[in-house]
Amino acid sequence: MVAHMAPADRETTSTPGMPKSAHIAIIGAGLSGSLAAVVLARAGHRITLIDKHAICPKQFRVEKIAGRQIDLMRKLGLLGPVADEATLFRDILNVRAGRVVDRTQAPHLGILYEDIVRIVRAQLPPFVDFLIDDVRDIETGPQTQNVSLANHGPITADLVIMATGMADSLRHKVGIGRRVITEKQSISFGFTLTPRTERASAFQAITYYGAGASNRIDYLNIFPIAGLQRANLFTFLDQDDPWIRELRRDPMTELHNALPGLADFVGKMEPIDRVQSWVMNLSVAESVDQDGIVLIGDAFQTSCPAAGTGVTRLLTDIDRLCNVLIPRWVETPGMGKEKIKQFYSDPVKQATDSEALHMAGYRRSFTIDRSLRWQFHRQQHFARRRIAGYFNQTTRARPLAVPNQAEAG
Repeated sequence: MVAHMAPADRETTSTPGMPKSAHIAIIGAGLSGSLAAVVLARAGHRITLIDKHAICPKQFRVEKIAGRQIDLMRKLGLLGPVADEATLFRDILNVRAGRVVDRTQAPHLGILYEDIVRIVRAQLPPFVDFLIDDVRDIETGPQTQNVSLANHGPITADLVIMATGMADSLRHKVGIGRRVITEKQSISFGFTLTPRTERASAFQAITYYGAGASNRIDYLNIFPIAGLQRANLFTFLDQDDPWIRELRRDPMTELHNALPGLADFVGKMEPIDRVQSWVMNLSVAESVDQDGIVLIGDAFQTSCPAAGTGVTRLLTDIDRLCNVLIPRWVETPGMGKEKIKQFYSDPVKQATDSEALHMAGYRRSFTIDRSLRWQFHRQQHFARRRIAGYFNQTTRARPLAVPNQAEAG
């Protein structure tokens, strides 16, 4: 199946005064690959996007966008279409052990992963070759890259972008390995709940933190998506923990038992679908300095879902690669490893990757470490938030004071 097919051997042309372009093959049309394809095609590059699925299958992955992620989506020129179909919410109640910690006001966009991918794919310019096919082999070199497909034959490109997530087979073909930093770093769960109850109407979304290291629960998010409520539970459970089976059988009963006081805030909300789960191994690709091929998103480094850094990482990868580095690379011939190294050594990318690894370790220790140091840190952390939340609430409750001339001077 071909969404749009242009001649594969078409000569690359450029308008005088316009940046030079390249033929870029992107393997993987999930969120990372589809975003990269849109950004690069809009910049005038000839793009071949390859994926096994014409329609992105349902996956328990990204389900909300917030903070720096919104700014990066805006910078990439794709915030508008996503925001148009997402559910906007701002008012988040944060609770631990039945006590309100604070209340935060910040824009969040609730939307399912397959819907984000569908929306981004819809932004592909019509001249993009979107091939529904399976990649059988890759041969890379400093000048040209050869991609062999099961049904569409060979493709020759100037650069290959690999956006294949955690799949390893293609990486192995070009000598790229993967180092596991933490095996089974975290387990996340997701399911959909009935619409809001009367109690839950007092806020738009709730974050309910685990109250102790014994149950290994970091926090539960309940937030709106398209008229329903979506529950995301982030844990550091062992994969064979028997509680997981009970959670799948009766999720709300188990959550009410594990998170005392939850029922007082959300009332009786019932699941309307099965519990999905995602076991995350924390890992990073190795031997990536290869001619003609670059890895983005989870293909390069995975992130802990509890830390909420995965989308920030992949958007940063796309911004730095597509908006900063590729425009420089195409000014001179070839895509040798000396150019590819510039991506992995980019200071903005490195800082974002390092922050993601740090936050993954921090969230795990914050949740399950029983040492006196971490017990004290948890107490101090929530105490500071309660105090800051109290003063923020008091400030918001007061009318805005306008200083007179003497005070302003």
